[in-house]
Amino acid sequence: MTIPQKIVAALERLGQALRSLLLTDALSEGLSITQAQILLQCYLQPGRLYGISELADELELTQPTVSDAVATLQRKGFIQKLQREDDRRAVILVLTPKGKATARRLWQQQSQRFERAVGRLSPQEQTQLLYLLLRVIASAYEEGMLHVARTCLTCRFLRIAPEDQSPYFCTLLEIPLDIAALRPLCPEHELPHEAPLPTS
Repeated sequence: MTIPQKIVAALERLGQALRSLLLTDALSEGLSITQAQILLQCYLQPGRLYGISELADELELTQPTVSDAVATLQRKGFIQKLQREDDRRAVILVLTPKGKATARRLWQQQSQRFERAVGRLSPQEQTQLLYLLLRVIASAYEEGMLHVARTCLTCRFLRIAPEDQSPYFCTLLEIPLDIAALRPLCPEHELPHEAPLPTS
């Protein structure tokens, strides 16, 4: 195997482990893995107004698959549909208290397991790993392998800071960012082409 092939194989192993553990946790909550993914996505991005199509894009799933899963979650009391204030024809998906509590449990179970594994790395190794994974995500998005990327490294607000400061600067939040502060899921993320058009 080449080095890139070994990296892909390693990521696949981790992906399999994450999916298997999530499936086990989902089943214990009476959920399918797709339903659990939807709850987690809404929980981890509380500021986003998700509809069916947005969720499908984020999770790399078909709209019918997401629509069926959302209908089941709504019937079970995990999600409610609300009309958008800016477009009464569109609906947004909001977690109910039951949905939030379940998503919180799922996330804590997932993250705590891997926090122990990653905790065996030094702080410097953890920071470097985060940076490299964010770069891989950004590259995968640029190559068209991911439909959505919400990392700092793909955001129009990120700037390279002067050498005597932190490596990066967020022009939206107006704060310097060291590598450890970079986010894999940013609620304010905007791609360069999503910048608003200038008004005359």
